[in-house]
Amino acid sequence: MRDLRVEDLESLPGPCRGCLFWQSEEVGTHSTDSGSDEAGQDAWWKSVELDWGAPAKGIWADERLVAFCVFAPPSMLRRTRVLGLHVSEDALVLATIWVDPEVRRSGAARQLLQTVMREALLHETAAVEAFGRHGALEADRPGSCILPGAALTALGFRLYRADAELGLYRIETARTIRWAEAMSHALGGVAATLSRREAVRGRPALESRAVSP
Repeated sequence: MRDLRVEDLESLPGPCRGCLFWQSEEVGTHSTDSGSDEAGQDAWWKSVELDWGAPAKGIWADERLVAFCVFAPPSMLRRTRVLGLHVSEDALVLATIWVDPEVRRSGAARQLLQTVMREALLHETAAVEAFGRHGALEADRPGSCILPGAALTALGFRLYRADAELGLYRIETARTIRWAEAMSHALGGVAATLSRREAVRGRPALESRAVSP
């Protein structure tokens, strides 16, 4: 796992490359509301890297991106202003997590969350907050940028605020006391899963589909 920087953006799955959902204030809860703009995505990434630091982490296996997450302060994610639920001033926003279907349920999403929580500690923020959909709501549809609330709950978030369509979930950075051990265990699970599946079926192609841990 390492920082996912602007030079790595071509490795993103199809619906995510050029997506400016979280950087836009266009009304809606789906990535198509903001269109696709690779140059705009590159510009935003470079700006955040310079002003704050890398806004994403990625997990690679044999130079293939198999999971990633995007996070930043709320001031750098304009979508948070129009979703109807106020993000706390003391929180870092986890925008989204994507995991290749071939490595889901291997611990990749939890490992990514642990690194985001470590970033929150380094930037002296008290919590990580994330928007989640109520129920399924086609959350596994390609291009969906808001995670299912149930997935966030499974990762340890608690429902903090809610309206008819969305919930704002929160996890305190104090939960990272044993983040190093959890990351090591999760990475071992990812590696083991990849080894088993690729040995049986051969190396799978990266599937460009839904954002889901």
